Amino acid sequence: MSSIPQSEEIARYTLATGAAAAIRLEVLHEIWGSGTRETSIRAGLSKGMKVADFGCGVGTVSCMFAEIVGPEGRVTAIDLSAAQLDQARTRAAGSGHANIEFLEADATATGIPDASLDFVFCRFLLLHLPKPMAGLAEMKRVLRPGGILFVEDGDLTSGYTVPPSAIDRFGDLYPRLGTSRGLDYTLGRRVHNLVQDTGFNELSVRMNQPAYLSGREKRALEWSLEEAADALVDAGLCSRAELVSTLAEMRSAAEDSNLLFVAPRMTLVTARK
Repeated sequence: MSSIPQSEEIARYTLATGAAAAIRLEVLHEIWGSGTRETSIRAGLSKGMKVADFGCGVGTVSCMFAEIVGPEGRVTAIDLSAAQLDQARTRAAGSGHANIEFLEADATATGIPDASLDFVFCRFLLLHLPKPMAGLAEMKRVLRPGGILFVEDGDLTSGYTVPPSAIDRFGDLYPRLGTSRGLDYTLGRRVHNLVQDTGFNELSVRMNQPAYLSGREKRALEWSLEEAADALVDAGLCSRAELVSTLAEMRSAAEDSNLLFVAPRMTLVTARK
């Protein structure tokens, strides 16, 4: 169990949850989801497996995994936020996935039995945990011997546009917010080291950094800053007026079809217990 009370862990998470976060999280899956699917299958995810999606959010990946493992498999969607799980349940019901169960729990202390799962996954979870290795230790505990770990995490300073634009301000503002809260939003750079240090074996590492000239994907970082507005202002990183101006400039830049948006780089690590 994390030594930090759950209420403090929730307080460190600066983005919206539930319905307010649904569109942004859907767009994040549009950006990185194909890489998640390809890497999961390459790592060994298959029909009949028992799977856990740690920090499942609104259930985009949980539903994808439910399709891959089929009705003979089982997905446990885990999140600390009841609002996120409500959205995930609605998504699963709408997609006809009856093989997903939902668990409201701390990612570092899920209560899932030891060595009971074949495959565990998380994306954009560890960089939000004050003790990311506690999350990895919990994933290792619930995996059976030989079970598969798949972790995705980002370096949130690594996105950029060509030519430079207001969208680039995310890579400065949001990571500094993490630092002010004791979190490392560049964790993707070293996530493979954390997996090694937790005692996993047979590591494989790849990078995923999609790029877009058009589409709502170009607004993902703007929406993230907008959701974190109160936290950014409270931390003294910008004034409310400065943030409003920045968001307007980011929105305008996203509408420019000549501007290339390169999403933050994700590190994808698979390993075995």
